[in-house]
Amino acid sequence: MSPSLSKSQLRGQFDRARRSMDPGTVRRFSEQIARHALELPALSTACTVHTYWPIPDQNEVDTRPLINHLRDRGVEIVLPVVTSFEAGAPKMTHRRFTTRASLQKNAWGIPEPVDGDPVPLASIDVVVVPALGAGLNGHRIGHGWGYYDAFLSNLSPDTPHIVLAFDACVRPNVPSEPHDVPVDAIVTETGVHSVSVASSPASTEPD
Repeated sequence: MSPSLSKSQLRGQFDRARRSMDPGTVRRFSEQIARHALELPALSTACTVHTYWPIPDQNEVDTRPLINHLRDRGVEIVLPVVTSFEAGAPKMTHRRFTTRASLQKNAWGIPEPVDGDPVPLASIDVVVVPALGAGLNGHRIGHGWGYYDAFLSNLSPDTPHIVLAFDACVRPNVPSEPHDVPVDAIVTETGVHSVSVASSPASTEPD
């Protein structure tokens, strides 16, 4: 894989790889990813986990198996709520997930909790970060709006960040910028992949 590929080019590759998967494969891989993720020490000891609710039409890694297992352990689940859709002004708040019936789709079709209590950032133990794909250099490729860059930069530096991705969407390196917040681990259907945060090709695009 050429290290000169831009974030936009990688987004296209990752999107095509995900959309080429049939629903059964996505479901099976997502269940395998959940099992591997639950073995991470950070998740096994967490009391409050911030994650995302999947959009099945986009063949995202389905976080629902992971959410169900964590809730069975008594872990509090926190989901993001977009409060500003203005370009260049990414803002989110964070609410406790109660029931699926409490989720409503926002303007982008992302399910969000409407009745959960707001959760302070200081109480979040682990963040499961959405991504189209990621690199073993510790950086991820998002949709390019910058919401998670802003969010992660406001967390304690000790808060672990975990990416769930399919093997087809992992590369040795992806481009990054100084403001990008690296992740601590990438979990795929074949297991947990440690990362080595190092210099990578620069990009002028947000994650």
